[in-house]
Amino acid sequence: MAALGHLSEKDYLAVSKFSRSLREALEGNLEEIRLFGSKARSDDNWESDIDFLVIVKHRNAKVDDQILDIAFEISLDFDVFISPVVFSHDEYFAPLARYTLFFQNTQREGIPL
Repeated sequence: MAALGHLSEKDYLAVSKFSRSLREALEGNLEEIRLFGSKARSDDNWESDIDFLVIVKHRNAKVDDQILDIAFEISLDFDVFISPVVFSHDEYFAPLARYTLFFQNTQREGIPL
C-alpha cells in the first residue's frame, strides 16, 4: 500500500485492517475496495472520515451488515470514523451511474486497495 504513505500511522493501520477484514469476511464476493475522499486526496484534517468504496458481486442486507459491522469495530479500535459506501458490481457500473460525479470522482481519485 505504498500509495498510502501520506496517511497518519493510525489511519494507515485502520485502512489496512479494514481492507484485510473485508477480504476475509466477504471472500469471493468482494470485487474491489477503494479509498476515496479527503484521505485519498491528502487534503484531510483532524475531523475527516475515512471513505471507502466497496464493490461486491452480490449485495444484500447480510453483506451490508457485515461491512458496517467491520467498519464500526475498526472505527472503535482506532478512534477514527470509517464510512463505507457499498455497491454491487451492477449498481456501480450501470450505464447511467457512470455519468454521476460520484462514479467519476471515485474512478479519478480513488486508491485501489
